[in-house]
Amino acid sequence: MNQVLPAKDLPGNWRGYCPPPLLCLFLGLEVILLLVAGLAGIKYVFLIVSGTVALLLCFGGRLPALFALLAISPVVFLKDVPLDVIRVGKWIFVIMVVLSWLVGRAMRRERIFVPTTAVNYFILGFVLWGIFISLLARDFAVSFFGLFRIISIFGLFYLFTDVISSRDDIRKTVAMWIGTGIFLALFGIFQYQLSVMRQGAGQRIWSTFENPNNLGLFLFLLIPVVISLFYLYRKPLIKVGLGFALGLLLVCLLWTGSRASWLGLYVACLAFGVISKRKYLTSVILILGAILGLILSLSLVKGDLITLLRMERGLALRPILWQVSWRIFKDHPLFGVGIGCIPAVFQSYYPISSLSLYSLLSPAAGSPHSLFLQMGAEMGGLGVVLVLFFFGVYFRELKRTLGHLEDEFLRALIIAFWATLPGLFVHSFFELSGVIGPGSYTVFFWLSVSLAQAVRRVGGQNPLSRKIP
Repeated sequence: MNQVLPAKDLPGNWRGYCPPPLLCLFLGLEVILLLVAGLAGIKYVFLIVSGTVALLLCFGGRLPALFALLAISPVVFLKDVPLDVIRVGKWIFVIMVVLSWLVGRAMRRERIFVPTTAVNYFILGFVLWGIFISLLARDFAVSFFGLFRIISIFGLFYLFTDVISSRDDIRKTVAMWIGTGIFLALFGIFQYQLSVMRQGAGQRIWSTFENPNNLGLFLFLLIPVVISLFYLYRKPLIKVGLGFALGLLLVCLLWTGSRASWLGLYVACLAFGVISKRKYLTSVILILGAILGLILSLSLVKGDLITLLRMERGLALRPILWQVSWRIFKDHPLFGVGIGCIPAVFQSYYPISSLSLYSLLSPAAGSPHSLFLQMGAEMGGLGVVLVLFFFGVYFRELKRTLGHLEDEFLRALIIAFWATLPGLFVHSFFELSGVIGPGSYTVFFWLSVSLAQAVRRVGGQNPLSRKIP
C-alpha cells in the first residue's frame, strides 16, 4: 500500500483540478449547471437556472425521485468558484425544488401523501424549538438560515415519501442510489491514484464531497444496503455486480480515513448479523474486530496502517473541540447559542491565535465533531433530547415495519436501515451524522428514511410474499 498523506493535506489545495467531462456525467444536473457557471465566470448564474429548471419540472408534472436524487447529489469543486458560493447555490437549489414541488401540487390540486409516523413529531418539535432558539441566538440571521437549510432537508423527506409510491419506485431509487455510490467511489479511487502519481503518496479522498469524513458517512449509509441485497439475490449476475459494488465502496471507505465511519460500519455489520440471524457473519465480524484491536493495541503494525488511521496523532483535534463545545453547552444549557453560531463564540472560549495548531484548528472550529455536543451547544439540552427521541422512535418504527413484511426485497431494505441505526448512533459521538448536518450525506440519510416510509406504504398493499430469484 502506498503511503497516505496526513490529514492536513485536505481537498482545499485540489479544488483547481477539474475532472474529465466523462467523470462528471453521473453527477447530474446540478454539476452541469455549476460547470457552466464556472466556465462562464458568472458565479451566481446557476442559482437562477437551477431554480427555473426545478419550477418547470415540478409544474410540468410530478418530480421524479430519481431526478431529485441526482440533482442534489454532491458537487465537484470548481476552479475560481468559492466553496461558499457552491454551498449557497446548492441549498438554494434544494429549497427551490421543495417549494416548486409544494406549489406544483397545489396548482394541480393534488394531495400530498404525508406518512403517519412518529418521525413527524421529531420534525415538528425540532422546527418549533429551532425557531424559538433562533430568536434568542447570538446571531439570529445565521441561526435562521441554518434552520431553514435543515427544514429544506425535512422537505425533501416528505417530497421523496410522496413521489416514491410503488415497489417499482423503491427498486429504481435504490438502484440509482447504488449507481451514484459506485461512480462516487470510482472517482474517489481515481483521486487517490492521481495523488500517488503527482506526489508519490496517497491522500485521503473526498470524491465530490467537501470533506473525506462526509464521503465516509455517505458510504457508511450505503454499504449496509448493498450487503443486505447481496445476501438477498441469488442470480449469479446480480450477485457478482453487487459484490463488485461492495468491494469498490469498501476500498473507497478505507481511503477516506474516516475512523468514525469505519466504527459505525463495524457496529452496523454486527447489528445486521444479529437482525438477519446470520450467526456466522456475526462471529466473523467479532473475530476480525478482536484481531484488529489486538494488532493496534500491541502496535504490531507500523507504517501504512498507522498512518492511515492517523494513530500517531491520537484523536487529533477532537479533545479540544469537545472540551470547548462542552463548556459552551454548560454556559448555555437551556437555549444554546443558536444553529450554526458556534464559530462566533469559539475563539472566546479557546483563543485560536495562541495555538500552535492554528492552521488546523481554525477550519475545524465550526464543528464539535459530535452530533450530540453540537445539538447541546447550539440548541441546548432539548436539542439533545430531540435527537435521542428520533433514534428511539425510528428504531421502534423499523422494528415494527419488519415484523409486518413478507416481501423479501422490502424486508432486505428494512433490515439494512435498521442495522445502520446503531452504527449511526455510535458514529454520532465522533462526527456529525445524517440526522442533522450540513452536508450532502444528510440528503441521502433522509432519502433512506423516506424509503422506509415508502416500504410501510407499499407493504400494506402487497400482503402476499414475493420471492427473489
